[in-house]
Amino acid sequence: MSHELAAPPTFNPTAEEAYWREAYRAEPYYREDYSYDDYGPAYRVGYTGPVRREGEFEQLEHALRADFQQVRGRSRLGWEEAREATRAAWRRVKKAGHPH
Repeated sequence: MSHELAAPPTFNPTAEEAYWREAYRAEPYYREDYSYDDYGPAYRVGYTGPVRREGEFEQLEHALRADFQQVRGRSRLGWEEAREATRAAWRRVKKAGHPH
């Protein structure tokens, strides 16, 4: 029996960015008047959230909202619009097995 620990799940922000750049138009919250540049900051907060913070999305929503406000740049989304994109990216990373 081996006593080696399993390698932790890997997280590749470049792959996540590429995924969302292709997939965002198929999401139920997508609006045609917004581009990836609008949604991108919300996705980044979502897919980096489980790496940076422990807890569930709902527990951390206030902090994630603050994160989005800090990195939103020229995004035209307000938090109410960005929340679902952030949550979708968060869930995708969690489903992939990130430990937090």
